[in-house]
Amino acid sequence: MINVIMVDSNESSIKEVKKYFSNQSSINIKKSFSDGLEALNELLSNSKDYDVMLLNPIISSIDGIGILSKIEEHNINIKTIIYSDYNSENMVKYLFRYNISFYLLKSVNMDILSERIIDSTNLKYQEYEYKDTFVTHKVSKLLHDLGMPSHIKGYQYIRDAIITMYEEPKYIGGITKKLYPLIAKKYNTTASRVERAIRHAIEVSWSRGDYDLMDEIFGHSVDFDRAKPTNSEFLATLADKITLDESNIRVHNIN
Repeated sequence: MINVIMVDSNESSIKEVKKYFSNQSSINIKKSFSDGLEALNELLSNSKDYDVMLLNPIISSIDGIGILSKIEEHNINIKTIIYSDYNSENMVKYLFRYNISFYLLKSVNMDILSERIIDSTNLKYQEYEYKDTFVTHKVSKLLHDLGMPSHIKGYQYIRDAIITMYEEPKYIGGITKKLYPLIAKKYNTTASRVERAIRHAIEVSWSRGDYDLMDEIFGHSVDFDRAKPTNSEFLATLADKITLDESNIRVHNIN
């Protein structure tokens, strides 16, 4: 069970998150605070009761930066996810001076929020940077749209594989010998199990996904009637799509 403390001045947002996680067995919103100072006092007194802090930096009494500064000063080890509807580049850069695992906008799907809470407990601090949140969200959404359920192991392996290939294209040419062992090491398993889990996830996706989307992404690279894409085809094609999508966004922003 992952115990979460939520700090947010928006009561409706707190209710929404609590309602979503009320039926989940792996994540527990143990306490919530709409006042920053009250939340800070709770953390200073009972920090060991919590694994993750879901923090809106715009909070009364003491703001999110003040909370982060104080818990750093007191060497409180808690994974922190910024969960806000305020999207300022300067704010984001400043917040990442602290031990932030993810910065999520409240418009994100609740399933993604759940994934990031789980991910944050498996990551070392600063393993993800702000520049990666777009890619992580993009990959997660793409896999969901392809009909891949997030609770199976292959989903996590595929997501990490695509992000790794996006960040370091050298892995595209070494999926079996380099990429699988890298993911296996992260999850304390074997490369062969990673490969099998990815194959299973692709099979699930192929049987329940959006045919039109699959046709758009994979085109004539696979035969829908006879065969599913190989692991390498699936991973490389999606990594390439993410790269092209981000390139198009950069070009659009420049123009």
